[in-house]
Amino acid sequence: MPDIDDANVMTEEKLYERLDYYLMAYGSDRSLLCVSELDGFITALGCSAKELQPDQWLDAIWGADEDQPVWESSQHEDEFLSLVLIMYMEAMNNLVHGEFYPVYLEQDVDDKSVIIVEEWCVGFMRGAKLTGLGLGENKEFMDEVLAPVRLFGTEAGWKRQESMVEEEIQFWEENIEPSILRLARCNFPETQGAMPKPKTQVLH
Repeated sequence: MPDIDDANVMTEEKLYERLDYYLMAYGSDRSLLCVSELDGFITALGCSAKELQPDQWLDAIWGADEDQPVWESSQHEDEFLSLVLIMYMEAMNNLVHGEFYPVYLEQDVDDKSVIIVEEWCVGFMRGAKLTGLGLGENKEFMDEVLAPVRLFGTEAGWKRQESMVEEEIQFWEENIEPSILRLARCNFPETQGAMPKPKTQVLH
């Protein structure tokens, strides 16, 4: 979505800021907790051959039935739904056209900016579980393309990292985006062709 300096157009920065506000204000321990997790979740929906309608996945953002938010006002609920659907449609459109713009977090560690992919991968695995992505047919291919996300988005993956050297972890991190594009192409064969370079979005 273009970052247009217009009072009537919501920029990406403002979109993410508002979504983060609602996720933090109305979420629980079982909710998606930030825009990075939400983006991973939505991306998994788009990578799945099983198409879900919004009413089938919107509640899963918050967790179980008892985790659904009690909205302060209908305006808050309407704005949140509108913003989520904007993000969803943008992500779906990108994937259909063979493009991928993951929203990662960034932290300052020892005076250096470090990209954080874990939240995005956790969100993706939530979406994958909801759609059954990675189960059923073509398991060998699915295991291959999902391996980087599982490494950074599951407890089993975090445990595996304990025995890895930094270069190995970096290798798997760099393979997240190419793997997701391969997965998207599996379900959108019309986008086959030269693989565009993924463009990462970073939230500070």
